[in-house]
Amino acid sequence: MMSKVTVEQFAKLMADDKVGKILKATATEEGITPKQISNITKIPNNQLYYTLNKMLDADILSIVKQEKVKNLTENYYSSAALNQKSQYQKVNEDNVLNFSDDWVKEHAEQTIQFVMLQHHEFLDALKTEMKNDDREETIALSSHSEWKLSPAGEKKLINDLLHVLSSAEKNDPDPKSKDKRRVKIQFEKW
Repeated sequence: MMSKVTVEQFAKLMADDKVGKILKATATEEGITPKQISNITKIPNNQLYYTLNKMLDADILSIVKQEKVKNLTENYYSSAALNQKSQYQKVNEDNVLNFSDDWVKEHAEQTIQFVMLQHHEFLDALKTEMKNDDREETIALSSHSEWKLSPAGEKKLINDLLHVLSSAEKNDPDPKSKDKRRVKIQFEKW
């Protein structure tokens, strides 16, 4: 389940730099306290709680643990669930994530919010890479193309791309490399 907020509210939230910092800081499954979030992100406490509550409302942050400290309840926040496969997403036998058409029709706003989250993650990686002057290879990249295709040509293009994506690990030219990293690709067509 995602977000009690509208797509517009969600987009505004995702444009807030504090949100990106909090998402990174809270990526641990165990969660961290607001004090720890403030120390990591350098966001003052007086600005933190409003954003934490907005993120909770949008279901991009969750409270994973609560502990009693004297007379107060201390919450531990986590965004780790964002990186887990949703129960509504389908990963086929080739490890390609897909949404069923029926689910998308019933959960249009949630689908849009999921795509916004993925774009936010990509833009954050791209910004980080642009600041890094001593990079040896490109990690984040964007490529855009446009063609005139028949419906059959469009279907073939999509199937060919999905086949390449699904075969990526199998076709790795250095499968025994100790230097493997997670590679994320988001394929969109309109």
